[in-house]
Amino acid sequence: MARTPKVVEDRREQIVEAAVRIFAQKGFDKATNNDIAQEAGITAGLIYHYFKSKEELLKAALEGNSPEPLLRSFPSPMLDVPPEEMLRFVAMQLLTAAESERFVQLIRIYLPEMIHNPGIAPLGLPMIHEVVKFLGDYLANRMESGELRRTDARLTAQIFLGSIMDLVLMRRIAHDSIALEYSREQIVDHLVQTTLYGLMPD
Repeated sequence: MARTPKVVEDRREQIVEAAVRIFAQKGFDKATNNDIAQEAGITAGLIYHYFKSKEELLKAALEGNSPEPLLRSFPSPMLDVPPEEMLRFVAMQLLTAAESERFVQLIRIYLPEMIHNPGIAPLGLPMIHEVVKFLGDYLANRMESGELRRTDARLTAQIFLGSIMDLVLMRRIAHDSIALEYSREQIVDHLVQTTLYGLMPD
């Protein structure tokens, strides 16, 4: 019987979930397809029907937890909201997504591999680039309209996202007591106000 799209998607998700658990237990490098197959309750050969390599599995896990589809799903009128409202919304969405248990688990898997295996690093970049492009395009549009001072919109978006990721690392990986003193709302307020201070027209 032919696999329906729903069956295929469910099987892919089952394999990805099993891979994330095994990567977290054994590390990406030491994990094998046999380990993943056993965790998923399938044969090792079946994995290759869905993924060509462990790298593809990790990439699928990262993409499955990206906030980018949420940002892209904004209705068109949302893209016309004032900069403060947009930055506040994006910052809260990114911070909430990045501090989820699943995403933190992926960070714990991805970061060590990125350091020791440079070939892994590019796997997470498309997700970052899409978020930066979305926010950069919005900022560039607002700069064109005169609402914001003209500057490098893409770099501003990169710094905005980088600030959020740095705080996530300090709060959820390093468990820094200073970073943990602040609520998400306080972090978002300060980040948005600081960013807008540098973007307001003279």
